[in-house]
Amino acid sequence: MSETIVMPKLGMTMTEGTITEWYKEVGDTVEKGEPVLMISSEKLNQDVEATSSGILIEKFGNVEDELKVGDALAFIGEEGEKPSSADKKDTDAVSVDVTEYEKPASPADMPTQQGVTKHQRSNRIFITPLARRIAADNDIDIQSVTGSGGKGRITKRDIEHILESGTHIQTGSQQELAAQQSAATATVSVGEGLSPMRKAIARNMRDSLSQTAQLTLHRKANAEQLIDFQQTLRDKLSASNSEMKLSVTVLLARAVVLALQELKSMNATYHDGQLKEFDEVHLGIATSLDDGLLVPVIKNAHQKTIGALANEMKDVTERARNGEADPSLLSGSTFTITNLGASGIEYFTPILNPTETGILGVGTLQEELVLAEDGTVKTIKKIPLSITFDHQIVDGAKAAEFLSVLVKYIESPYLLVL
Repeated sequence: MSETIVMPKLGMTMTEGTITEWYKEVGDTVEKGEPVLMISSEKLNQDVEATSSGILIEKFGNVEDELKVGDALAFIGEEGEKPSSADKKDTDAVSVDVTEYEKPASPADMPTQQGVTKHQRSNRIFITPLARRIAADNDIDIQSVTGSGGKGRITKRDIEHILESGTHIQTGSQQELAAQQSAATATVSVGEGLSPMRKAIARNMRDSLSQTAQLTLHRKANAEQLIDFQQTLRDKLSASNSEMKLSVTVLLARAVVLALQELKSMNATYHDGQLKEFDEVHLGIATSLDDGLLVPVIKNAHQKTIGALANEMKDVTERARNGEADPSLLSGSTFTITNLGASGIEYFTPILNPTETGILGVGTLQEELVLAEDGTVKTIKKIPLSITFDHQIVDGAKAAEFLSVLVKYIESPYLLVL
């Protein structure tokens, strides 16, 4: 049974993926369920498995090629079988029929003994989807491009070379030329030279900043009661021989969930021109890795007790750091928390997780001297909070109100269990 393996969609915002590694070569036998290649998206690496057994007849992309979701990656069939035009649709060797525009062949374009000439010698041009998109964005005539890839295929590097040289621009002043070259370079240079994960993070963060009006508000909360409450719960857990680890971050997560249920305008996503507020809280927990960042999601966090949150936060962050996170674990968040307290950071300006309305940054505990009611000076601990929000959707007053509600739960922590 023949099969066309296509680029899967690993998350709500994924539009394209990068081929990271091929495990099989053309002619190799492939068993059902066996990994054929590895791809990477903005969030993770993922093996793509065969859903049927057969022979790998054709590969439609090379390592580092970027293909759109749904594009064909490989064709598996019986020995001697060839993929049909339907099987090849939207592959990384997209065919563009240019018969009507073909110029008469010059002697330099006549076939050689090796069957290779300087220009395309058929009525089709082979070009990768990414190269095709960049060429279209910059009004580059692909008929004039000489491909350096296999079988004369035009690659991203071929288009980048033309953009860098400026030869695709025929008219305009020198200032216009410089501006267009600068814009073209910016288009293709985001994340260039980085690992697939860092490249995807670079693109997501640039997209986040370019598509939203981000503003960050800062405020401190008195953490004395929260710390006392944490110690009380720890003592109770220890007395019952429980091994649960109850951190301040867990209590903050519970406080955030309750605050979001009071102010649903902060528990919202804005995507494809549609704003949606949620009753459910799906809480993203920013988790640092050696080579990047992942945001595993606690689904339906509003339905979980403090203990359940503690256990699930430990589970999802460990899975993310161990490379065991699947796409379902890394998608669907409605709000995100990122904590840099362990790094000694006080305040910072976190960048929105794309499509979300808000993200909370948590800093390190700080000691401050305050004047008590009896006139004495005492030391208290405060926790710095930074809320970044999309000013297109939420005004500063509403974001400030969210911080006030959050501070209420932090400074009156027994409300967390009601």
